[in-house]
Amino acid sequence: MQKTVVQQPKGHIRLRGVSKSYDGDTYIVRDLDLDIEKGEFLTLLGPSGSGKTTTLMMLAGFEFPTSGSIDFDGEAIQNRPPEKRDIGMVFQSYALFPHMTVAENVGYSLRVRGVPKAELNRRVRDALAMVQLEQFIDRKPAALSGGQQQRVALARALVFEPRLVLMDEPLGALDKKLREDLQLEIRHIADKLDLTVVYVTHDQSEALTMSDRIAIFNDGKIQQIGNAHDIYAAPANRFVASFVGDNNCLYATVEAIDGDVVRARLAGGHLISATRTEHARVGGAATIAVRPENIRFASGDMPDVVTGHVCDVVYYGDQIRIHVELSDGVRIVTKSSPGALFTSTELGAPVFLAWDAEQARVLDPRHAEQ
Repeated sequence: MQKTVVQQPKGHIRLRGVSKSYDGDTYIVRDLDLDIEKGEFLTLLGPSGSGKTTTLMMLAGFEFPTSGSIDFDGEAIQNRPPEKRDIGMVFQSYALFPHMTVAENVGYSLRVRGVPKAELNRRVRDALAMVQLEQFIDRKPAALSGGQQQRVALARALVFEPRLVLMDEPLGALDKKLREDLQLEIRHIADKLDLTVVYVTHDQSEALTMSDRIAIFNDGKIQQIGNAHDIYAAPANRFVASFVGDNNCLYATVEAIDGDVVRARLAGGHLISATRTEHARVGGAATIAVRPENIRFASGDMPDVVTGHVCDVVYYGDQIRIHVELSDGVRIVTKSSPGALFTSTELGAPVFLAWDAEQARVLDPRHAEQ
């Protein structure tokens, strides 16, 4: 899904030192620096309360920063009202006028701008064709499905050709299959029109599927920003590793570092290997993160093997997840296709697990209070 973003002069949209607080004490967003390039599809991903939606609202003009600046093509916009920002907005709730037809809803922003009727009608038809709803032009929103209403909302956001489109969890109210279909459709439209899109979601699979880059938010700050592969394969810290996809986070002590390979000992005594990162310090505590699909069943005479017993088996159709409890009570989850299993899946069965050093990463340690 990723495309090559044409590099424009740095900072098509620039946020510098942006913070937001409602009481002067608790900050929803803290000292945020972010560059958004022209034609980029950027997703803000994070749990509820992480600051992602507040950041989107400050870009839209529905919230104003407590401090910091927001520049759009070199112009400061942090104090401009929404209607002065040339931004299209798509909400989860659709926000359609129930008494208006589809055409009237889509053309509303053009009428407000005084666009001549012939031009308005042409642009409305073009926008509806873009979302494949030309045949519903005279219907009211109540006569449409949820997916069709969301397409109308998308057409309304695009019809006046905004410089930036903001989307606030636009697919959150839809069922899984329709949501997946619209993910691809929205991305296709964004590519076709070379739109700059900032998209907010808490759905990690949605972010991985749609984005050029993903900004992972937590506690009002960006924890990591990068493309889907970087975020998934090389998480910057324990929060990103545990939030994006499934991950086994094992707590260990670093015993040795040899080039890019770290040797670490788990609490139960197992000695394992992982990829070195900035978090690795000989003698220091660390989190070893390894994804379930990178763990394989092994024999007991292999090096870097951890031992345990099967404590749960969950069948998902296209995959089987086997939960293994180690001798110290720590649980590891493995993920395999049903036809690729080479060991017993009976509860209580002893198993040996292994992984390659490059498939595990040394991350920040667990704090005492956690």
